Amino acid sequence: MTLRDRIRQLRLFLKSGTTLREAIESPRRAWHLPFLPPDTPVEIRFRSGRSLHMRAAQWPQLPGACRLDRIGACTELLRDSKRVRVGGFTLYSPLWTRDEAAYFREVLLDDAYGLKGRDLSGTTVVDVGAYVGDSALAYARQGALVHAFEPSQELCSFIRRNAEANGLAGRVVVHDVGLAERAGQRRDRNGILRFAEGVGYALRHLPADVDVLKLDCEGAEYHLLADPRFLGHLRPREIRMEFHRGPDPLVAQLRAAGFDVEPISAARPVGLLRATFRG
Repeated sequence: MTLRDRIRQLRLFLKSGTTLREAIESPRRAWHLPFLPPDTPVEIRFRSGRSLHMRAAQWPQLPGACRLDRIGACTELLRDSKRVRVGGFTLYSPLWTRDEAAYFREVLLDDAYGLKGRDLSGTTVVDVGAYVGDSALAYARQGALVHAFEPSQELCSFIRRNAEANGLAGRVVVHDVGLAERAGQRRDRNGILRFAEGVGYALRHLPADVDVLKLDCEGAEYHLLADPRFLGHLRPREIRMEFHRGPDPLVAQLRAAGFDVEPISAARPVGLLRATFRG
């Protein structure tokens, strides 16, 4: 790690002061962690009554662990990953991720995709933007066969790891690409991202007449839904999606394709919507 990266980490840690004070019984202990010998064992006690056993070198992960504790999750910091128990799942994620709590709460606790109590046995789900597999596993647990798409090659390895850890490997098919406007590959701070031109990939690699299409793909939804071949091939009975640049063009496209559209959260420009096929 470069000095610049370490300074950046320390700044982010200091900015998390409110989170640390609200979650930890003795927040002063947290401020000492960056300056202790890396392998010093530390126990952090949360106000919830849960505790976290960690090494001092793992201090950059502490704010994320606090956020996870806030949603009732139990977190362990391993040498290569985090292990989080939440919503009846055991989920592994990379040490560099920071937003698991928000994603896990939305999908597994707040049930943003309306899965609780549903029997999806024999159905097929396409999950575009699968992260570490939380939504894919939620669908698979209800009985669906899930095609999970994720451009991050590292996150794809965690989808497979999580499917195996939860006994659902046979119900999750991992596609290690993002569906985008154009094919390509790039490297960001956290590894390699691979993309396929989404419409063409779907026509070649996905079954027709799926039951559920879930989209959370950082703006690629506009390209996918603008091409009638995409929905014409998949013909989903239900769509659950997050939009990133406002709902209006998507609503118009979906209604023209025969869907009834219900905005669930339209806090522009980002929000959720649900669409059901009228046919």
